[in-house]
Amino acid sequence: MIVKIERRFVNPDSYRSFDASALVKESIVINPKVSKSGFVYRFDPTDVERVKALDLDLFIRFGTGIIRGDILGASRLGIILFHHADNRVNRGGPAAFWEVYQQEDTTGFTLQRLTDELDGGEVLLRGNFWTRGYYLLNRADLLEKSSHHLKFLVDKIARAGRIPDAIRDTPYSNRLFRRPRAHEALIYLANQFWRRTKRIYRKMNGISPRWGVAYVRSGWPEAVLWRGVKLETPPLHFLADPFVITRDGHDYCFVEDYDYTKRRGDISVYDITNDDGVRVGTALEEDFHLSFPFLFEYDNQLFMCPETNQANDIMVYRCVEFPLKWTLERVIMRELSAADTMLFEKDGKWWMLTNIDPVKIGDHCAELFIFSSDSPLSEDWKPHPLNPILIDASRARNAGLLKDGDKYFRVSQGQGYDMYGKRSLINEIIELSDSTYVEACAGEITPTFSKGLTGTHHLHSNGKVTAFDFVGPSKIKFGLPGGKFTSA
Repeated sequence: MIVKIERRFVNPDSYRSFDASALVKESIVINPKVSKSGFVYRFDPTDVERVKALDLDLFIRFGTGIIRGDILGASRLGIILFHHADNRVNRGGPAAFWEVYQQEDTTGFTLQRLTDELDGGEVLLRGNFWTRGYYLLNRADLLEKSSHHLKFLVDKIARAGRIPDAIRDTPYSNRLFRRPRAHEALIYLANQFWRRTKRIYRKMNGISPRWGVAYVRSGWPEAVLWRGVKLETPPLHFLADPFVITRDGHDYCFVEDYDYTKRRGDISVYDITNDDGVRVGTALEEDFHLSFPFLFEYDNQLFMCPETNQANDIMVYRCVEFPLKWTLERVIMRELSAADTMLFEKDGKWWMLTNIDPVKIGDHCAELFIFSSDSPLSEDWKPHPLNPILIDASRARNAGLLKDGDKYFRVSQGQGYDMYGKRSLINEIIELSDSTYVEACAGEITPTFSKGLTGTHHLHSNGKVTAFDFVGPSKIKFGLPGGKFTSA
């Protein structure tokens, strides 16, 4: 019933199939002996020998069933397979359903080398993505993204000629998930009906999530966010992604300034005082969307690397006359779907941290990539051998860069169930080299610093002023007034 409803109203392309046999030049057919339970598959020794005679390096298993017996050793490197869930928290199925039912923030996948125990195989790769609000949408995203990483893993195995080292596993303490029973299906449908009703009500009343920006006059470790002073948001706009900088004794805040009428963002600048922020003007405007105005200095000049994902490039702009006159200096990467790029120098080398959407479906929240070069203006960036560094929608997407002495801290976003920008995390970069990357979470920021907020996803500081953003329901026709937060 759930599938029929969602195929009609949510995702009509789900469960579409095609015959892949034309893609395979050679094939053999062997038939399994299926146990009475229908779960365990074994193969006749003669068929196993036929397979061994092919002298293959690797098998990839698709479909269902627990494969056991001599077939597990019929190829040099064994059998790898999908587990369409994070097997530390969810074993069973249907794939991508229970994460929506339980309204979990992320939906995971696992790639394993098969052993006799289906869910106890050697884990080779894990990742998770932002949970979508409907089962079939969530399932489609999970299958498409995890298929990309399967291809990535097979390519890695082919280049190395061996299976990667297994990831340490942990005991599984949850239940074995199965097809939902009737009452669980009804609960799912009732929840979806209630969510849909609320969305219709909000749309009819002009209520929509709307981002704003606030700041406090302190360094970031001492910042008390409920004391923040909100920047006044123009009507039919929202503000987000603040970056602060000091020039000529003044503190300035560069922000994404999204115009609902144009349906794209520009980069605006505010002059920050003790108790107010005065809009100076527009620093950068293009015919495509701009956001995340990351600022850095190089060769005694000020540069900006904003998000220019709609242009499918990573661009760097140079400041000609502070703060409103900028010119395009260099396109440092081309034909790349990337967001929220940060450039900084460490140990005599320039590093790029960026969020790439490798399957180009508009989701930049899950994968973090690192590149290095001798100059931030280089067009030749060396990819890190561990790329993607993270496959984790709960902490991968960049949300600002902080410094404390010689230490760097990567601020990242944590996505929520069917929600973008639930919280921010502050991650200390413990180790960064040509062969390693290690970070550790040093703190979490949740939207509890003021009543009515539902999310926060960015924080930046110049050591004197700390700026952050927040989101809550608002009627778009009204501007967000300035003033101070009240204590939550």
